[in-house]
Amino acid sequence: MVKAVTFDWWYTIANPPPDGEEYQRHARELRVGGMLQVLEEEGITVTRERLFEAYDRFTEDIARIWERNVDLTGEEQLALILRHAGVRKTANRNLLSKLAEPFRRVLFELPPSLNNGISDCLSQIKSDGYKIGIISNTGRTWGRYLREIQEEFEIFQFFEVFSFSDEMGVRKPESAIFTRTLKGLGVPPEAAVHIGDDPLADVGGAEAVGMKTVWYDNARSPNVRGRKADAETDEFSKLPAIIRGL
Repeated sequence: MVKAVTFDWWYTIANPPPDGEEYQRHARELRVGGMLQVLEEEGITVTRERLFEAYDRFTEDIARIWERNVDLTGEEQLALILRHAGVRKTANRNLLSKLAEPFRRVLFELPPSLNNGISDCLSQIKSDGYKIGIISNTGRTWGRYLREIQEEFEIFQFFEVFSFSDEMGVRKPESAIFTRTLKGLGVPPEAAVHIGDDPLADVGGAEAVGMKTVWYDNARSPNVRGRKADAETDEFSKLPAIIRGL
């Protein structure tokens, strides 16, 4: 019997802005330009060109790190950028907090959009008595800021456990991020179902720990690439009934 439901965030609950070159350039400019302003205010000298180069090297590094299903905290990501920029001054907590603000700014100036029906779906699932959690790989949109955007969207209150990869140190499909979430929810794997769009990270990762799975078809992936979820849906209005039937 299902007692808890966990959701993926990106491309399941919410979609980022169109992932085109213009968006990527804008996000890069906001992050690096904001960091440069902070460093100048702190009396730390680094050229604009050097900082952009450092950010691009960091982007390559973090992609390789993510391939190992591990993640860095926001502060560790910022420290990596500073090292590549040749900034030798020890970054204290106050400086790192200021440098993090441009990363937050991207999320709020270029905000995601909720998928149709998700708010009503979460409300119904909560009313049905299920515990609800989030299991999300965060990239450069760290968990602390995703909580803020969820509060703005008025869905934060539906969740009891938030498992974000930058805070957990591991990424889906690694089993640890699922098992820690289940421990927080207080349910065994067989009493939980995970909903997500990614065949490997969501369906495969949840199946590996013994959870039930629902593949959310957001039209990005043509199929689940040979992985058979317990159920599939492309409409959140159908999800409460699907969960009751599992």
